[in-house]
Amino acid sequence: MNDFYKIGQVIEVRGQKLRIRVFENKNSNILVYQGHVIKNVSVGSFVKIPKGFSNIIGRIEGEYIQENKSTGENNCQPRFSKESETIDRIIEVSIMGVLNDGRFQRGLIDIPLVFSDAYMLADTEVQKIFEFSSDLTTSVCIGSINDYKEEKLFISANSLFASHIGIFGNTGSGKSNTLAKIYTECFQRFKGMPGFAKSRFLLIDFNGEYTQAFDDSKRVYRLSTRVDTGDSIPIHQSFLEDVELWSIICEATEKTQKPFLSKSIDLYRRLRGTDNLMAYIRGMLKNLLLRYYDDPQMFLRQLTGLKNILTLLFVDAEPGIKILNSIQLRGQGPKFFRTDDDGDHWGNTSDDYEQQFVSVILDSVFFLGNYKSEDEYLTFEYALRYKYLDSLCSQYINEEHVGPLISRFENRVKRVKRLFKICDNPPADWLAIYSLVDVNVEFKKIVPLIICKYFYERQRLNFNGSSLHIIIDEAHNVLSTTSERESQTWKDYRLETFEEIIKEGRKFGTFLTISSQRPSDISETIISQLHNYFIHRLVNNEDIRAIGKAVAFIDNTSYEMISVLPQGACIFTGVASNFPVLVQVDLLPKQQQPQSSTINLTELWKEP
Repeated sequence: MNDFYKIGQVIEVRGQKLRIRVFENKNSNILVYQGHVIKNVSVGSFVKIPKGFSNIIGRIEGEYIQENKSTGENNCQPRFSKESETIDRIIEVSIMGVLNDGRFQRGLIDIPLVFSDAYMLADTEVQKIFEFSSDLTTSVCIGSINDYKEEKLFISANSLFASHIGIFGNTGSGKSNTLAKIYTECFQRFKGMPGFAKSRFLLIDFNGEYTQAFDDSKRVYRLSTRVDTGDSIPIHQSFLEDVELWSIICEATEKTQKPFLSKSIDLYRRLRGTDNLMAYIRGMLKNLLLRYYDDPQMFLRQLTGLKNILTLLFVDAEPGIKILNSIQLRGQGPKFFRTDDDGDHWGNTSDDYEQQFVSVILDSVFFLGNYKSEDEYLTFEYALRYKYLDSLCSQYINEEHVGPLISRFENRVKRVKRLFKICDNPPADWLAIYSLVDVNVEFKKIVPLIICKYFYERQRLNFNGSSLHIIIDEAHNVLSTTSERESQTWKDYRLETFEEIIKEGRKFGTFLTISSQRPSDISETIISQLHNYFIHRLVNNEDIRAIGKAVAFIDNTSYEMISVLPQGACIFTGVASNFPVLVQVDLLPKQQQPQSSTINLTELWKEP
């Protein structure tokens, strides 16, 4: 053992905590050995205490000075002495583990004795402590270790990416760069491997920061609720059959509107399952029109709805709409009456009504060859509108209760059509980025929920050893527990969906990565179920408390540093690390960086 690296002796042992008195000649900031400048130990550094064939490794958590009262003869203080001879430097150390045969084992495996010598670590020993992965070929490099800047932090890709990850920090602290860095490293190192095609990565980008980042072969969906020129997400037809999602989109009430939606979706399933769709639709319309004979006033109230149905299903609905507009109610009955080129027509009897009105309307519309079968939205909307008119005729529903649901559907289905495109075989993008920067506030929570729920359900039902990685930037937008703009039912469903993913997703190869400025806004269940954490600077007391409460892997020293971390630095802790590490995350090249940097105001103001 090289005595130059000896720095002091253990003077107190209290379980995991030690106190070490540092030798007088080892109190300077740097030491020079054989022409090399060596940084002396300080808070955050490591020391080793040999015991037998092992080296106990401890981390310095604090230091202070105390007066040495035993200096001089007979324990008397000499009249003249240097300050360094009367004051001892004491460092407080917490045992981290044992370095044995070149391998670091975490935990309280052995305890040193009082008067044991304490040593600084050689570079090779530092590497062993921070060797969180035994195989560098399957590891990713995150950045430089803060206390040992010449050392890089390598993390096992399996321990990191086969886990749920949390990245937290205030705006400007560097969390966007950290998110981009870890996945850029993943793609660059593993994309060329044959089995990499079995993994899919989905990134929910609320602010459009990552459209230029990562790999050039990614697929970027620039979504928009304002214009029809935005991208649409390819999604399977089963999306239309999800009662819960449509209840959320239309804000359906639990007691009346949601059951109506469920029955409408049942009708939609029957329409899709019939062998002759046109004949089935013609029969439905015939039954509905025949019912108006006994209730002519209902016909007048539903006239607009009938014309909407014809417009949905046929390319040229004008002849049918023209006939509907010509129908009048006359007489004391009243009876149906209309006039066309061949004279007046009355519906005095049920047979006359069927021949002169119902059949004429149905025959005026071309059923064969004109139905837009490629648009599933039309079939779904037809089922909903028909069920509404049919239920009113049967008096199964109250117009005042279900009418508002139909109005909300009319308003929002246009945006849903812009955002989601129904496909029989949606393409499987290996990396898809969904930019929500042009999506209105109303849909900014709905769209991530639909995307995550849809792809998670497909992964769960068709799990074949593949993996799905869901990445959500600015996750407080969709995982907040304090939102006041939404109903409690919608909030509960949203949180329960993501809590299920984070609790059960691992069994089906689904892993969640969330990045947020406000961990205190996010469900405690979600934060506590994360496996690995990258914690940047947080200054809000509620956010810091949320981290301390939910993260079991963080020690007191690291916890106290959260509010003073410099930009780009973070505390990495979790199952992929032996202990919390302060790391300076490498800055990505300019062309790969997220577009989240702060503008230079003075340069802006200088521009002509």
